[in-house]
Amino acid sequence: MRKVLVALCLALAVFAARADAGVFGLFVDIDHLPPTPTFTRQIREVDFAGTAYTPWDIDQPLSLLTPQKRRDYTVMIYMIGSDLESLEGAATLDIEEMLGSGLDAEKINVILLTGGTNRWQNNQIPENTCALWRVENGELVELGDIGLRNMGDAGTLASFIRYSMTGFPAERNALVFWDHAGGSIAGYGHDEKFDGSLSLLEMNYAFERAGLRENRLDLIGFDACLMASVEMAVIASPYADFLVASQDLEPGDGWDYGFLQTLSENPTMAGDALGKLIADTFIKFYGPRSRETLTLSVTDLRRAEDVMAAMDGLMAVCSHDLIRDRAGMFAELAGRRGRTKTFGEGSPRDNSCDMVDLRDMAVKLSDIYPGEAAALLGALDRAVIYNRHNQSRPLGGLTGYYIFGGKETAARSLEIYAGLGMSESYTQYLRSFADILTGEAPAAGGDLLDRPDCEANVQLHLTLWREADDDGEYAMVGITGAEGADFTPPRGALWPSIGGEFVGLYEIEHSAEKSLYAIPANHNGREVNLIALISPEYPRGKILGARQREGFIIQKGYDDIDPGDTLFFYHRVRRFGAGGQSHQQWRETPAQTVAGQVTLDWSGLPMAEGYYYAHQLTDLKQNERFTELIAA
Repeated sequence: MRKVLVALCLALAVFAARADAGVFGLFVDIDHLPPTPTFTRQIREVDFAGTAYTPWDIDQPLSLLTPQKRRDYTVMIYMIGSDLESLEGAATLDIEEMLGSGLDAEKINVILLTGGTNRWQNNQIPENTCALWRVENGELVELGDIGLRNMGDAGTLASFIRYSMTGFPAERNALVFWDHAGGSIAGYGHDEKFDGSLSLLEMNYAFERAGLRENRLDLIGFDACLMASVEMAVIASPYADFLVASQDLEPGDGWDYGFLQTLSENPTMAGDALGKLIADTFIKFYGPRSRETLTLSVTDLRRAEDVMAAMDGLMAVCSHDLIRDRAGMFAELAGRRGRTKTFGEGSPRDNSCDMVDLRDMAVKLSDIYPGEAAALLGALDRAVIYNRHNQSRPLGGLTGYYIFGGKETAARSLEIYAGLGMSESYTQYLRSFADILTGEAPAAGGDLLDRPDCEANVQLHLTLWREADDDGEYAMVGITGAEGADFTPPRGALWPSIGGEFVGLYEIEHSAEKSLYAIPANHNGREVNLIALISPEYPRGKILGARQREGFIIQKGYDDIDPGDTLFFYHRVRRFGAGGQSHQQWRETPAQTVAGQVTLDWSGLPMAEGYYYAHQLTDLKQNERFTELIAA
């Protein structure tokens, strides 16, 4: 597959890719691990001041209910429709799955709160209010109208939990969150009406105020992206037994709600069994040949703090060595961080999620800190009781926040992280690491090539430029990998384009089966990345669709790009020459109206126009420099 990509576009060759083959074979003897440090989150020390909390009166909708018998399960679904519903009708489709699942309402309650979208793609759910519903006999039965509420407010969530558990008593309770999400810094949800979302701290506050400490849930689930994190698990651990969520981005169709029928047939199943059922139906729904990236894991929340404690022990020694030898250890740790499996990556315009697989992080550090890394691997093995995915590389089932791509927002992100009250050692490590990461830029580009550690610590790309205007600015219209410092611009190279406009492909995922690339663009007035797939099945590439980001919140699935849509791309613009290289900006290409299917085309450079090559050098702080332009 890689050879095919090289033949087409001289695919990215990253110098920092050291061999990890021996490390991946690390054997963990769980019965003979060093003692795991202890960690207990002190919730009383967490500052909830300023957390938006506007509850609604549950008594009025409760008064409309006839007394309900105690059932085996109540499944609460907090459904923020957002643009997933207003543009694609995704929430409506999942509700239809629930209605057609064949669930037995005499055994299980399925209660929904709907809101947060500008338009519902059905004739039943109102758009200018939030409403309560029950799934019963294949129908959606309205239970009450609570008015227009911000579903990104902790009070809205807490009141929904209290209403559902009071009005529909059950032996077991599960809470499912439906929408977009963005990981430990961004949190969950995007209410289009209020531009609201729920941070992990706000969810924590809602769980506490809803009384879940005294009435634990069997399961908390996220039909949303990037929420299988150790931070989410630690926050949920006082309030529920199990967490089911995805490490990676979810497909647009999300979960398969046909699991509700199986739950009806086995209504006494505990939270771990329900979590495994959800994961199995999710993987089966898409099938073994799916091009979608699929991850779903079940975590025993009683073990979540053990994972955080093991992280505390590992990052304590990392912090010690980083303080002792700032330059040397930063290069060592940053190089390994750059090679760690990361989720939620985008183009350079929006690469700020910084969620990493904890197993891979431990593996990457295991040759330096074998005992501490083994303790983390063991803790993960005990906490993650079920882990389904279609990736070729091993995944641990839980992620953690590890700043790298999001250096531009480091101060705010680290403030949010510190407010969560996680491991003190890990929080301090992130601060120390970010302090160096965001520090002074390196010397001019040529100096980086002359460094003896260039091959290990500098990424080298070949970039394609054309004049942007008459003021000495140039637009970068292509980027690809280079084979070394002496790599010369190729003759007859093919570069990717869409609708006649050259585009840059920024790799966000690579495996033996496929590579995914982000192309920064604007689709119908929305900032997006077009996602391109290159695989043995599609050696010339396939555009999967457009993926939007709202701040740190990442869209679940893709938007279709249809004929008549408006599309333009973003190119990075710089000034070269004796006056130095200006700070990069992003400039729009001319807008185009989509005429048919959007395809990735490959062509040589137009002979009549002037194009230039330059090497882009990126150091471990992700600072960039360019060599002088060379005429193509």
